[in-house]
Amino acid sequence: MSSPSKEKVLKVDPDDIDEKNAGPTDHKLMTPLIYSQQQQSPINVLGSPHIENKKYTIFNPNELAADGKLYKYDYRDLHSDLEKQHFAGVYGWDNACYWAIAEKKAKTDLTAHYAKRHADEIHMEKWVSLLQHKETQKWWPRIVTFDPLGMFATNPTAAATSAILNIPELADLKRDGVIVDEDGGINTQKAAVYFCWNVPALAQRLELSEYDLRDALHKYTGNPSLLDKTKNAFLPNVGGCTIYTFGDVSKIRDPKTEIAVRVHDECNGSDVFGTDICTCRPYLIFALRSCVEIAQRGGVGIVAYFRKEGRSLGEITKYRVYNARRHQQGGDRAETYFAQTEKIAGIQDARFQTMMPDVLNWMGVDRIDWLLSMSSEKYDAIVEAGITVNQRVPLPDNYVPKHAKVEVLAKIAAGYHAESTLDKKMESDTLSALRDLRTIRKQCSRIFKLAKNNQLMYFEFNPDKFDATVSLVLDCINQHYPDKNIPMHSRFRHFDEKSITNLMQKWNSKFVCKKEQVRRMADLITVSVLLDAGAGPEWKYISPQHNATYTRSEGLAYASFDMFTAGLFSSDPLSLPCRVNSVGLLQNLTLQKLQVAFQVSATNPMIGLQGRYKLLKRLGSALEFEKNHEYFGCELYRPGNLLDYLLKHCDDDLNVSIRMLWKAVIVGLESIWPKQMSGIRRGDVWVHNKLKKSGIPGSDMVPFHKLQQWLTYSLVEAFEYYGINFLHMSDMTCLAEYRNGGLLVDTGVLSLRSKYDQNKYYDVGSELVVEWRAMTVVLIDKLAERLRELLHMDEEQLSLAKVLEGGTWRAGRELAFKLRPNGAPPINLRSDGTVF
Repeated sequence: MSSPSKEKVLKVDPDDIDEKNAGPTDHKLMTPLIYSQQQQSPINVLGSPHIENKKYTIFNPNELAADGKLYKYDYRDLHSDLEKQHFAGVYGWDNACYWAIAEKKAKTDLTAHYAKRHADEIHMEKWVSLLQHKETQKWWPRIVTFDPLGMFATNPTAAATSAILNIPELADLKRDGVIVDEDGGINTQKAAVYFCWNVPALAQRLELSEYDLRDALHKYTGNPSLLDKTKNAFLPNVGGCTIYTFGDVSKIRDPKTEIAVRVHDECNGSDVFGTDICTCRPYLIFALRSCVEIAQRGGVGIVAYFRKEGRSLGEITKYRVYNARRHQQGGDRAETYFAQTEKIAGIQDARFQTMMPDVLNWMGVDRIDWLLSMSSEKYDAIVEAGITVNQRVPLPDNYVPKHAKVEVLAKIAAGYHAESTLDKKMESDTLSALRDLRTIRKQCSRIFKLAKNNQLMYFEFNPDKFDATVSLVLDCINQHYPDKNIPMHSRFRHFDEKSITNLMQKWNSKFVCKKEQVRRMADLITVSVLLDAGAGPEWKYISPQHNATYTRSEGLAYASFDMFTAGLFSSDPLSLPCRVNSVGLLQNLTLQKLQVAFQVSATNPMIGLQGRYKLLKRLGSALEFEKNHEYFGCELYRPGNLLDYLLKHCDDDLNVSIRMLWKAVIVGLESIWPKQMSGIRRGDVWVHNKLKKSGIPGSDMVPFHKLQQWLTYSLVEAFEYYGINFLHMSDMTCLAEYRNGGLLVDTGVLSLRSKYDQNKYYDVGSELVVEWRAMTVVLIDKLAERLRELLHMDEEQLSLAKVLEGGTWRAGRELAFKLRPNGAPPINLRSDGTVF
């Protein structure tokens, strides 16, 4: 087998793709794999799952028995026993022995004193509001590691307070006067939790018999009361957990609230003293920064800090492992990272992350928009706890200390989530694969394969509903295009045809040549498509030219057309207004001008205005990049110069592969997409954990390139007007957006596994949305094939672009307005104006 550094183009793995559903045509071509082919790593972290085949038993608080219990002995019984002083262990936890000495020296009963409450003590109002909310408490039956009522207990096992954090690495945070003070102090409310284990239920969680758990705990504590089966509550001599929150913690109950979470296990050497052999403090700093920034935009950030030093193996074991790693033959290296731990400790990890999510269940967290963790064990535990994880955020490369690269590489090889490999050549190969149009169907087909085996996390695939969906789309085509003369799906459909005709007649009257007219159309199409992401149900545009009101995509089209003809994107708006170039975007365009042009106001709000503005600014920069001169010209940098680029690659009959245009769009415009939280800029490419193949970076990435494909479809129509004929159009996929995808949900072909998920809001990168979009790509292909059979048309007569325009997109939209007054998608989405 070739090494990753030499492998560039590989055959598709037949286990990863359903040949029948690979795509309409051309699916047997040699295509780049989504990841570089390499030997499977023998490293496997204790408890690491084979994720693609893993079946989760996910907790759902709405499916509890009539008595509201998950365990026979649950948190209410545990709290009652603590109040009755019927338990094993002692208060004081990891400080119990110090309490004992202090009690003797002070000649006072510290345990009795601990139960006293004082007038000066208060409960934090926001925490009380959160913990007393019935929607929070319905998650508590799953908790087995502490008393969720402990903040209000006679002997408290939890307490919350406020604090101000001063952290040097975060001195550059925006000082908003609310989350971050004017002097840089970060406001937080934090809760301390000490553990009280529900022994029988914890045994069940850990898949041990109660006898074995009691026996093991007795061995390591010497506490004979653990063998008393009447004592089901146990106060263990372990460190607790501190939960730092940023923003209004009570907003967790609002389904629209954005939530970021970091679950961090103590590392004294790195967290406190900054040792650089691991990434613990850097990840903690990165997570704190992310949590504060999310709080500043109205969300809630949570950092749960557990006292589990050295993976709960302790510092002595950790230091011995450090020495063994450094002095082994060949020096410290990734392939022996976990083996050295196991050689010293006998195991690789003693944390048992399945116990960890109890603190999140305590807070009633039902979804995490940003999980700031690479750990597969933590991810699995959180998902099993019933919490939806929208996106996982690995540590950016620039946070990784020099001597911590061995740790990072070892964890990536063991299946930890990563968006970088610290290997530039491997990342380049992965990027090339992600850019390839054919990779979209390849990765989406892997999701479809999971669906056929009923292994999707969030959706059920109901093939029995498919025929009715086909009939619905067919009726839509017959109604709107009875002669079957369907135009292709492109941005031109959203413009007023008369306005386009009048504009071209005006150009003709001024003796503008056909080539320049097409360049101008490409200019218009480019900005109009990039501005065409959901504006929200409240936004509208009143066209001065037509004296009519438009909303959604049509409103954005009319607005962009008027901006274009007014010269908003041109460097010479008076003499040559109908042009888009880099100088016009970078120097002429301002946020205020864009706001006025879109007619945005307090009474006419638009989702993602700032995101659209930044996108256009990045477009201006991309047009000027020297590496993009091949596509956008060498003097006047503009999208319209794509015509000249294509003509250089056309044959004598003006035939050219769609892959040439796609290269210009996907490579030339790559820098315009915003960076992910991890610092990676990859555009409309997202992650699904079940596709992860251990040791193969990028195997879990699913590209969609919705806006890029929408732009490409639209540019094709402009360039066909010039006479260019595009080959290999079957590489293009359907647009994985909420009209095509909404059709499949609204007709029942796809249904959410949990009704509870219907009320949540999802970022475009959430795994639920990735499943939805991937299934859309595959199923619209299937639907197109069925329509061709029914209409006795071939792919040339009924291309996918025509199916989208006359059928799925239109039918999806009509059905959405029929089912919901505002025509909103069936799944609640957050949009920044750059994808949906």
